[in-house]
Amino acid sequence: WEVMVLEEETEAVKPLRREGEVLIKVVAAAVNPIDYKLRKGYMATWPHSFPTVPGWDVAGIVVEAAEGSTFMPGTNVFSYTRPAFDMVEEFPSAKEEEIGERGGTYAQFVAVAEWKVAPMPSKATYAQAASIPLAGLTAYQGLHDHLKIQKGERVLILGASGGVGSFAVGIAKAAGAYVIGTCSSRNVDYVKSLGADLVVDYTKEEGVVAQVGDKVDKAFDCVGGDSTKNGVDALKEGGVVVSIANHAQVGPLAEASGKKGWSFLVKPSRPQLSELAVLLDEGKVTYPTITTLPFSLENVRESHRLLETQRTQGKLVLLVDE
Repeated sequence: WEVMVLEEETEAVKPLRREGEVLIKVVAAAVNPIDYKLRKGYMATWPHSFPTVPGWDVAGIVVEAAEGSTFMPGTNVFSYTRPAFDMVEEFPSAKEEEIGERGGTYAQFVAVAEWKVAPMPSKATYAQAASIPLAGLTAYQGLHDHLKIQKGERVLILGASGGVGSFAVGIAKAAGAYVIGTCSSRNVDYVKSLGADLVVDYTKEEGVVAQVGDKVDKAFDCVGGDSTKNGVDALKEGGVVVSIANHAQVGPLAEASGKKGWSFLVKPSRPQLSELAVLLDEGKVTYPTITTLPFSLENVRESHRLLETQRTQGKLVLLVDE
Protein backbone atom coordinates (compact mmCIF):
# COMPACT_ATOMS: atom_id res chain seq x y z
CA TRP A 1 0.00 0.00 0.00
CA GLU A 2 1.21 3.55 -0.73
CA VAL A 3 -2.01 5.29 0.11
CA MET A 4 -2.09 8.06 2.76
CA VAL A 5 -3.75 10.57 0.41
CA LEU A 6 -4.26 13.31 2.97
CA GLU A 7 -5.98 16.07 1.07
CA GLU A 8 -8.33 17.52 3.66
CA GLU A 9 -8.59 17.81 7.40
CA THR A 10 -11.63 16.47 9.20
CA GLU A 11 -12.75 16.99 12.78
CA ALA A 12 -12.37 13.82 14.83
CA VAL A 13 -14.61 13.07 17.78
CA LYS A 14 -12.95 13.59 21.17
CA PRO A 15 -12.29 10.08 22.52
CA LEU A 16 -14.29 8.87 25.49
CA ARG A 17 -12.19 7.63 28.39
CA ARG A 18 -12.82 3.97 29.18
CA GLU A 19 -12.28 2.15 32.46
CA GLY A 20 -8.57 1.96 33.28
CA GLU A 21 -7.68 4.81 30.92
CA VAL A 22 -6.62 8.43 31.26
CA LEU A 23 -7.55 11.10 28.73
CA ILE A 24 -4.56 13.19 27.71
CA LYS A 25 -4.55 16.57 26.01
CA VAL A 26 -1.77 16.17 23.44
CA VAL A 27 0.86 18.90 23.53
CA ALA A 28 3.54 17.10 21.50
CA ALA A 29 3.64 13.88 19.48
CA ALA A 30 6.80 12.32 18.07
CA VAL A 31 6.95 10.86 14.58
CA ASN A 32 8.60 7.45 14.12
CA PRO A 33 9.48 5.17 11.18
CA ILE A 34 6.73 2.76 12.27
CA ASP A 35 4.22 5.48 11.36
CA TYR A 36 5.05 5.47 7.66
CA LYS A 37 5.56 1.71 7.66
CA LEU A 38 2.02 1.23 8.96
CA ARG A 39 0.80 3.68 6.33
CA LYS A 40 2.44 1.53 3.66
CA GLY A 41 0.85 -1.65 5.01
CA TYR A 42 4.05 -3.34 6.21
CA MET A 43 2.32 -4.60 9.36
CA ALA A 44 -0.90 -5.71 7.66
CA THR A 45 -1.10 -8.85 9.80
CA TRP A 46 -1.39 -6.80 13.01
CA PRO A 47 -4.93 -6.14 14.31
CA HIS A 48 -6.33 -3.14 12.44
CA SER A 49 -9.49 -1.13 12.03
CA PHE A 50 -10.17 1.96 9.95
CA PRO A 51 -10.05 4.90 10.09
CA THR A 52 -6.63 4.89 11.74
CA VAL A 53 -4.99 7.76 13.62
CA PRO A 54 -1.17 7.51 13.36
CA GLY A 55 1.31 8.10 16.16
CA TRP A 56 2.26 6.23 19.34
CA ASP A 57 4.36 8.83 21.22
CA VAL A 58 2.73 11.52 23.32
CA ALA A 59 3.55 14.15 25.91
CA GLY A 60 0.72 16.16 27.34
CA ILE A 61 -1.62 16.95 30.21
CA VAL A 62 -4.13 14.63 31.89
CA VAL A 63 -7.64 16.07 31.53
CA GLU A 64 -9.70 13.10 32.75
CA ALA A 65 -8.90 10.14 35.00
CA ALA A 66 -10.77 7.71 37.21
CA GLU A 67 -11.29 8.55 40.87
CA GLY A 68 -8.26 7.28 42.76
CA SER A 69 -6.07 7.28 39.65
CA THR A 70 -2.34 7.84 39.96
CA PHE A 71 -2.78 10.72 37.53
CA MET A 72 -4.97 13.63 38.51
CA PRO A 73 -6.14 16.22 35.95
CA GLY A 74 -3.35 18.68 35.26
CA THR A 75 -0.53 16.11 35.58
CA ASN A 76 2.16 16.28 32.89
CA VAL A 77 2.62 12.79 31.45
CA PHE A 78 4.19 10.90 28.56
CA SER A 79 3.37 7.54 27.03
CA TYR A 80 4.08 4.93 24.39
CA THR A 81 0.52 4.17 23.34
CA ARG A 82 1.03 1.19 21.02
CA PRO A 83 -1.88 -1.28 21.10
CA ALA A 84 -0.65 -4.08 23.34
CA PHE A 85 -2.37 -6.99 21.57
CA ASP A 86 0.77 -9.08 22.22
CA MET A 87 0.70 -8.48 26.00
CA VAL A 88 -2.72 -9.94 26.87
CA GLU A 89 -1.32 -12.45 29.36
CA GLU A 90 0.14 -9.62 31.44
CA PHE A 91 -2.62 -7.10 30.73
CA PRO A 92 -5.92 -8.93 29.91
CA SER A 93 -7.66 -5.64 29.07
CA ALA A 94 -5.34 -5.30 26.05
CA LYS A 95 -7.22 -8.11 24.28
CA GLU A 96 -9.47 -5.59 22.52
CA GLU A 97 -6.66 -3.22 21.53
CA GLU A 98 -5.92 -2.74 17.85
CA ILE A 99 -4.36 -0.22 15.50
CA GLY A 100 -7.17 2.19 14.70
CA GLU A 101 -8.74 5.45 15.75
CA ARG A 102 -8.08 5.04 19.47
CA GLY A 103 -4.56 5.47 20.80
CA GLY A 104 -3.26 7.50 17.87
CA THR A 105 -1.34 10.59 18.98
CA TYR A 106 -1.55 12.75 15.85
CA ALA A 107 -4.56 14.32 17.53
CA GLN A 108 -5.61 16.89 20.13
CA PHE A 109 -6.66 14.23 22.66
CA VAL A 110 -5.79 10.58 23.19
CA ALA A 111 -7.20 8.01 25.65
CA VAL A 112 -4.51 5.65 26.95
CA ALA A 113 -4.45 2.69 29.34
CA GLU A 114 -3.07 4.01 32.62
CA TRP A 115 -0.43 1.27 32.84
CA LYS A 116 1.28 2.75 29.74
CA VAL A 117 1.50 6.28 31.19
CA ALA A 118 4.23 7.84 33.35
CA PRO A 119 4.93 11.29 34.78
CA MET A 120 7.05 13.39 32.44
CA PRO A 121 10.71 13.96 33.34
CA SER A 122 10.63 16.98 35.66
CA LYS A 123 13.19 18.95 33.63
CA ALA A 124 11.83 18.10 30.17
CA THR A 125 9.94 20.24 27.71
CA TYR A 126 6.90 18.63 26.12
CA ALA A 127 8.86 18.14 22.89
CA GLN A 128 11.69 16.43 24.75
CA ALA A 129 9.28 14.19 26.64
CA ALA A 130 7.46 13.24 23.42
CA SER A 131 10.78 12.21 21.86
CA ILE A 132 11.38 9.54 24.49
CA PRO A 133 8.73 6.77 24.56
CA LEU A 134 9.15 4.58 21.48
CA ALA A 135 12.81 5.34 20.81
CA GLY A 136 13.87 5.40 24.45
CA LEU A 137 12.03 2.20 25.35
CA THR A 138 13.39 0.46 22.25
CA ALA A 139 16.94 1.39 23.20
CA TYR A 140 16.42 0.47 26.85
CA GLN A 141 14.81 -2.90 26.13
CA GLY A 142 17.31 -3.75 23.40
CA LEU A 143 20.31 -3.04 25.61
CA HIS A 144 19.06 -4.22 29.00
CA ASP A 145 16.29 -6.80 28.43
CA HIS A 146 17.77 -8.46 25.34
CA LEU A 147 21.52 -7.82 25.13
CA LYS A 148 21.83 -7.60 28.94
CA ILE A 149 24.85 -5.31 28.64
CA GLN A 150 27.35 -5.24 31.48
CA LYS A 151 29.80 -2.67 32.78
CA GLY A 152 33.05 -2.73 30.80
CA GLU A 153 31.66 -4.51 27.74
CA ARG A 154 32.34 -3.15 24.25
CA VAL A 155 28.94 -2.34 22.77
CA LEU A 156 28.43 -1.40 19.11
CA ILE A 157 25.45 0.82 18.25
CA LEU A 158 24.74 0.62 14.50
CA GLY A 159 22.89 3.77 13.43
CA ALA A 160 23.84 5.87 16.45
CA SER A 161 22.58 9.20 15.09
CA GLY A 162 18.93 8.20 14.60
CA GLY A 163 16.15 8.31 17.17
CA VAL A 164 16.75 4.91 18.79
CA GLY A 165 20.51 5.03 18.31
CA SER A 166 20.78 8.44 19.97
CA PHE A 167 19.13 7.13 23.14
CA ALA A 168 21.06 3.85 22.94
CA VAL A 169 24.43 5.61 23.10
CA GLY A 170 23.53 7.35 26.35
CA ILE A 171 21.82 4.35 27.94
CA ALA A 172 24.79 2.07 27.18
CA LYS A 173 27.24 4.68 28.50
CA ALA A 174 25.19 5.11 31.68
CA ALA A 175 25.45 1.34 32.20
CA GLY A 176 29.25 1.55 32.12
CA ALA A 177 29.83 0.10 28.66
CA TYR A 178 32.52 1.17 26.20
CA VAL A 179 30.27 2.57 23.47
CA ILE A 180 31.05 2.51 19.75
CA GLY A 181 28.57 4.28 17.48
CA THR A 182 28.30 4.22 13.69
CA CYS A 183 27.01 7.11 11.60
CA SER A 184 27.81 9.11 8.44
CA SER A 185 30.57 11.73 8.43
CA ARG A 186 28.13 14.63 8.94
CA ASN A 187 26.93 13.12 12.24
CA VAL A 188 30.28 12.20 13.82
CA ASP A 189 30.43 15.22 16.15
CA TYR A 190 26.79 14.72 17.13
CA VAL A 191 27.33 11.08 18.17
CA LYS A 192 30.43 12.11 20.14
CA SER A 193 28.28 14.68 21.96
CA LEU A 194 25.92 11.89 23.05
CA GLY A 195 28.79 10.20 24.90
CA ALA A 196 30.17 7.61 22.48
CA ASP A 197 33.75 6.52 23.25
CA LEU A 198 34.47 5.77 19.59
CA VAL A 199 32.57 6.98 16.54
CA VAL A 200 32.87 5.04 13.29
CA ASP A 201 32.09 6.75 9.97
CA TYR A 202 30.47 4.03 7.88
CA THR A 203 31.06 5.99 4.66
CA LYS A 204 34.86 5.54 4.91
CA GLU A 205 36.41 3.15 2.42
CA GLU A 206 37.94 0.81 5.00
CA GLY A 207 34.48 -0.11 6.28
CA VAL A 208 32.94 -0.43 9.72
CA VAL A 209 34.58 -3.62 11.01
CA ALA A 210 38.14 -2.42 10.31
CA GLN A 211 37.49 0.84 12.16
CA VAL A 212 35.95 -0.86 15.20
CA GLY A 213 39.30 -2.50 15.97
CA ASP A 214 39.03 -5.04 18.78
CA LYS A 215 35.97 -7.25 18.51
CA VAL A 216 32.85 -6.20 20.42
CA ASP A 217 30.83 -8.11 23.00
CA LYS A 218 27.36 -6.94 21.95
CA ALA A 219 25.88 -5.18 18.90
CA PHE A 220 22.60 -3.29 18.65
CA ASP A 221 21.44 -2.86 15.06
CA CYS A 222 19.14 0.14 14.58
CA VAL A 223 19.49 0.28 10.78
CA GLY A 224 19.17 -3.13 9.10
CA GLY A 225 20.47 -3.83 5.60
CA ASP A 226 24.24 -4.23 5.39
CA SER A 227 24.63 -2.89 8.91
CA THR A 228 23.36 -6.16 10.36
CA LYS A 229 26.23 -8.10 8.80
CA ASN A 230 28.68 -5.44 9.98
CA GLY A 231 27.36 -6.00 13.48
CA VAL A 232 27.77 -9.77 13.20
CA ASP A 233 31.30 -9.49 11.76
CA ALA A 234 32.39 -7.08 14.51
CA LEU A 235 31.35 -9.49 17.28
CA LYS A 236 33.67 -11.67 19.31
CA GLU A 237 33.14 -15.40 19.05
CA GLY A 238 29.89 -16.18 20.86
CA GLY A 239 28.82 -12.53 20.78
CA VAL A 240 25.23 -11.36 20.46
CA VAL A 241 23.51 -8.98 18.04
CA VAL A 242 19.96 -7.68 18.41
CA SER A 243 18.23 -5.90 15.53
CA ILE A 244 15.13 -3.73 15.36
CA ALA A 245 15.32 -3.36 11.57
CA ASN A 246 16.27 -6.74 10.08
CA HIS A 247 13.83 -9.21 11.56
CA ALA A 248 14.22 -11.86 8.86
CA GLN A 249 18.00 -12.01 8.52
CA VAL A 250 19.59 -11.19 11.86
CA GLY A 251 19.18 -14.72 13.25
CA PRO A 252 20.49 -16.63 10.20
CA LEU A 253 23.39 -14.19 9.71
CA ALA A 254 24.51 -14.55 13.32
CA GLU A 255 24.06 -18.33 13.38
CA ALA A 256 26.14 -18.74 10.21
CA SER A 257 29.06 -17.12 12.07
CA GLY A 258 28.65 -19.09 15.27
CA LYS A 259 27.05 -16.16 17.08
CA LYS A 260 23.58 -15.34 18.38
CA GLY A 261 21.08 -12.85 16.99
CA TRP A 262 17.40 -11.99 17.14
CA SER A 263 14.95 -9.11 16.78
CA PHE A 264 12.18 -7.85 19.06
CA LEU A 265 9.12 -5.63 19.22
CA VAL A 266 9.31 -2.85 21.80
CA LYS A 267 6.63 -3.01 24.49
CA PRO A 268 4.90 -0.25 26.43
CA SER A 269 6.23 -0.02 30.00
CA ARG A 270 5.47 2.54 32.69
CA PRO A 271 8.36 1.41 34.96
CA GLN A 272 10.90 1.73 32.17
CA LEU A 273 9.57 5.15 31.13
CA SER A 274 10.08 6.21 34.74
CA GLU A 275 13.65 4.83 34.71
CA LEU A 276 14.37 6.76 31.52
CA ALA A 277 12.97 9.92 33.10
CA VAL A 278 15.43 9.59 35.99
CA LEU A 279 18.40 8.99 33.66
CA LEU A 280 17.48 12.07 31.62
CA ASP A 281 16.73 14.32 34.61
CA GLU A 282 20.06 13.36 36.18
CA GLY A 283 21.91 14.09 32.93
CA LYS A 284 23.18 10.53 32.59
CA VAL A 285 21.50 10.31 29.17
CA THR A 286 21.44 13.22 26.72
CA TYR A 287 18.35 14.12 24.72
CA PRO A 288 18.73 13.66 20.96
CA THR A 289 18.54 16.54 18.54
CA ILE A 290 14.84 17.38 18.27
CA THR A 291 13.33 19.00 15.18
CA THR A 292 9.86 20.38 15.89
CA LEU A 293 7.08 21.08 13.38
CA PRO A 294 3.68 22.70 14.05
CA PHE A 295 0.89 20.12 13.82
CA SER A 296 -0.67 20.31 10.36
CA LEU A 297 -1.51 17.95 7.54
CA GLU A 298 1.36 19.31 5.46
CA ASN A 299 3.87 18.82 8.28
CA VAL A 300 2.68 15.25 8.86
CA ARG A 301 3.42 14.58 5.20
CA GLU A 302 6.78 16.32 5.46
CA SER A 303 7.79 14.44 8.61
CA HIS A 304 7.05 11.11 6.94
CA ARG A 305 9.00 12.17 3.84
CA LEU A 306 12.00 13.10 5.97
CA LEU A 307 11.95 9.83 7.92
CA GLU A 308 11.75 7.79 4.72
CA THR A 309 15.11 9.23 3.63
CA GLN A 310 16.63 7.42 6.67
CA ARG A 311 18.95 10.41 7.08
CA THR A 312 17.29 12.35 9.90
CA GLN A 313 19.35 13.19 12.97
CA GLY A 314 17.66 12.52 16.30
CA LYS A 315 13.87 12.94 16.51
CA LEU A 316 11.02 14.70 14.73
CA VAL A 317 8.20 16.01 16.96
CA LEU A 318 4.85 17.55 16.05
CA LEU A 319 3.76 20.40 18.33
CA VAL A 320 0.02 19.93 18.66
CA ASP A 321 -0.88 22.48 21.36
CA GLU A 322 1.91 24.72 22.65
